[in-house]
Amino acid sequence: MDRLKALAFTTSLLALVYFFTQTKFTLSSIQWPTSLFGGKQQPDFSMYKSLSTLSVQEFPLDPAQSRRTVIIGDIHGMNNSLSSLLDVLDYHPGSDVLIHVGDIIAKGPHEGSMTVLSYMASHNITGIRGNHDQKVIEWRGWLDWLHRFPDGRKWLTALERRWDEAAAGGADPGVWASKQMKRHRSPWWRTIPKDWKIFTEHYKIARAMSDAEYRYLLSLPLVLHIPHAHTFVVHAGLLSSDPRYKPRDPRQPLARVPTVFGSAKSKHGSDVPKLRRAQELALLSDIEQNTDPWVKLNMRGVLKNHDVTRGKDGRPWSDIWNRDMSRCGGFEHDLSFDDAHTTPNKHKMLPCHPSTVVYGHAASRGLDIKRWTVGLDAGCVYGRKLSGLVLGRHKHNDLKKHQSPTPTDIPFGDNFTGHVVDTECQLE
Repeated sequence: MDRLKALAFTTSLLALVYFFTQTKFTLSSIQWPTSLFGGKQQPDFSMYKSLSTLSVQEFPLDPAQSRRTVIIGDIHGMNNSLSSLLDVLDYHPGSDVLIHVGDIIAKGPHEGSMTVLSYMASHNITGIRGNHDQKVIEWRGWLDWLHRFPDGRKWLTALERRWDEAAAGGADPGVWASKQMKRHRSPWWRTIPKDWKIFTEHYKIARAMSDAEYRYLLSLPLVLHIPHAHTFVVHAGLLSSDPRYKPRDPRQPLARVPTVFGSAKSKHGSDVPKLRRAQELALLSDIEQNTDPWVKLNMRGVLKNHDVTRGKDGRPWSDIWNRDMSRCGGFEHDLSFDDAHTTPNKHKMLPCHPSTVVYGHAASRGLDIKRWTVGLDAGCVYGRKLSGLVLGRHKHNDLKKHQSPTPTDIPFGDNFTGHVVDTECQLE
């Protein structure tokens, strides 16, 4: 009897060993993404490029030359409106430099987005990322990463097939995906980052665009800096001072004369351009909020508690920028030697030179032109207008007279003049 019990125990043990061995083999044969069960984390799908610098040739300003710089506001796939504005401006790719302020795709018609993206990529148009461009970049990064796993690619292919059928019946992507996640409890759902919404327009563009178009979007920085024009181009905005501190606090970049290459401060003569460039770069690096990509892609204002917001409430960041730049009195106003009691209003001056920001994103405020900021999102995707800022040669007869609205002349930078032209947008 004891032998029979021992034999039965041994047989059972061998069966268990065989079962777990086979199970382990089966599970290990599945190519799981390492982020699901330990190991390396998912790659950084954001792929931010912080800054690009434009030269005089890449951003012409001299009105005596034949070349122009044309900066276009948020396009959002409104391809017909873009073509109309470029036609009104009599844009010539061989001589004019075209720059966009981001959000060239999404929100508008899908085919329009694909056409605009194709044009921008094939002509390598200078520009920056917008928050909608960024979402497309991130989805494409996720798609390329997931396709490296055969089982992940198989899961997504089947999911896309079911979605295409549901979309033909007018299904909402968010509601449908939520039901699918509960019905088909695949662990691959967990590879989708939190708060991402699959099968939206951003996903659709990411799936449809070519590798070359993806590389183009990746090449777009968050900020363009044009030192000779003392100008930044950014999608949402920048802060000229940290709102947690007073403008004259020594931690503020505009409240101190920078040191160039470790040398002593020089406030006059040939060192001024170097000092200005150093101070402008300090705005990007020394103000904590400006180091956050989210701020540069989304900010619209500053709340009373000093937090930045993408909502319509709060003080517009452009008001803060213009307040601070209007106080720039040159590097001779070094606060370390300031005696506010000897010179009237001297206590309001800052040791800086002003710089300009050209931006988009704030369609609710429309075309928003102040002395040191130019907001170009005039709400084309909502059926309003598409705006462009022309710098350099800017005689009004450069425009097609039979189509052109009356341009609005504006001061730009230290001593230049630009003009703003817009065209009516029809929903496409």
